[in-house]
Amino acid sequence: MSARSVDQKTHEVQVYLDMSGEWVAADANQVVEWDVMEVKGKTNLINGNFRLKDQKEFAENRDLAQWGTMKFFTDSAATHEANPCKTMRQKFVKTGKLDNTVNKNYRKASDNWPGIGFARKLTAGNTHTAANTVIMPQRVQSAGREDALRRATALDKHIVTDAQAVGGESYVKVVSAALRQAYGGIEMVGTVNKPWMMLKEISSDGNCQTVDVIYPHFPVQLYFNPTLLKYLLDPLLDNQEKGFFPLKYCMHDLGSNYPKCIGHQDGHQEDMEVEESANMLIMMSAYVRAVNDTEFAKKHYKIAKQWTQYLVDHGLITGNALTTDDFLGKIVNSTNLSAKAIVGIGAMAQLAEVTGNEADRQHYRQTAEKYVTEWIRLGEDPSNKHMKLSYNKANTWFMIYNLYADVLLNTKLVPESIYKQQDEWYQQVMNVYGLPLESGQPDTKYDWIMFTAASSTNTKLRQSLFDRTAKWLRETPTRVPFSDCVNTITGASPRFLNRPVIGGVFAPLTIKH
Repeated sequence: MSARSVDQKTHEVQVYLDMSGEWVAADANQVVEWDVMEVKGKTNLINGNFRLKDQKEFAENRDLAQWGTMKFFTDSAATHEANPCKTMRQKFVKTGKLDNTVNKNYRKASDNWPGIGFARKLTAGNTHTAANTVIMPQRVQSAGREDALRRATALDKHIVTDAQAVGGESYVKVVSAALRQAYGGIEMVGTVNKPWMMLKEISSDGNCQTVDVIYPHFPVQLYFNPTLLKYLLDPLLDNQEKGFFPLKYCMHDLGSNYPKCIGHQDGHQEDMEVEESANMLIMMSAYVRAVNDTEFAKKHYKIAKQWTQYLVDHGLITGNALTTDDFLGKIVNSTNLSAKAIVGIGAMAQLAEVTGNEADRQHYRQTAEKYVTEWIRLGEDPSNKHMKLSYNKANTWFMIYNLYADVLLNTKLVPESIYKQQDEWYQQVMNVYGLPLESGQPDTKYDWIMFTAASSTNTKLRQSLFDRTAKWLRETPTRVPFSDCVNTITGASPRFLNRPVIGGVFAPLTIKH
């Protein structure tokens, strides 16, 4: 919090901030405990802590961890108090300060709303005078503020410069709104020698390491640091290469309830056979190409071939299958899903090339090229204006966002004529808040919109997608964290909020047109 004088005079300002037990209690009937202490050091701090009395390690309640401590601290210039929030707020309004007392009457979070408050005085002159307060779950040692701020500021500048060049001010707004959320659903685990990154599928369900959530998320990792993408893939590869998943295609997730990443040794899960197998192959090749990690390709070559064979057998004619857009239900011969499968086979050809397996490279490349020809024949609408939602449904269309992988990996399997056709069609069916996901429905997914923008060379279409997404961010009637699913006519968010898939809006930053 900071204050600055606007009339060139010096003013004294009092500021106040409190935290209630609700920060750790998913259920207001849960009993919370707290303490406030002084911490001596280079900068003397006042540290307040909230925790549940009855902690359950590795358990969640309404997306809130049921163990650990929520830390709340500021420098020692502040006065502090632990009391009912209403009591502290009334006291601050009257006196501008707190009593430096701690009431340890531990109780339910809803019982007179226990809180920890800080109040302090700022002298406001011609320049900003700041008071720093930190709120954090206790996981690891926090970095020094000055170093963290320096690195954060440099990162902000880097992102803004890149985003401005790609899509102007609208795109800057989009990535700015998405960045913190994209990283909020992941955490580092493991050891120094074997670091892993774990992801939680927030809002749609609580799965751990969902492959088709990592896939829309992965552009943000590819843009910032591809090694972090490897850390996301490693747990899935480790589990399946050790034989803990009995089926030939790729698993959907590492566990139904984060953070219990216990896998599916019985094979019972939400099957997305083609979807997840292709997702993994595309992401593996993207990582290898980004950092030239041939050892990674060699290490995981066997399971990559296993998944590719499934795509060879089932990728062109997918039958009645779920896609990542599982809220749509199963789709018979989804044109978009087959596009991903074909590029997945092309991705395997790339893995074969970097590992020196020339026979495999030729085989998979030729298969992918053959399948693309058939895909166009089966998927082209009779109007010759767009690809269909399904091979079986004429006069329908779908956002073929899976073309992003063809552009990202430079597989060049899909001819330019298809890209041009789709770009022209999308401009004809655009709504006020963006491009719908499919014909006849107003809803869209902003991660897929940005995949589509990334794969397009049509400047007008790309800018329209950026502008309409930014417009929704400004005007949305739904006050939730960046929803990836919205109604393109009303702006309402019918489902999904605060999900790590929003990392997909960084897709245009991964493409060099």
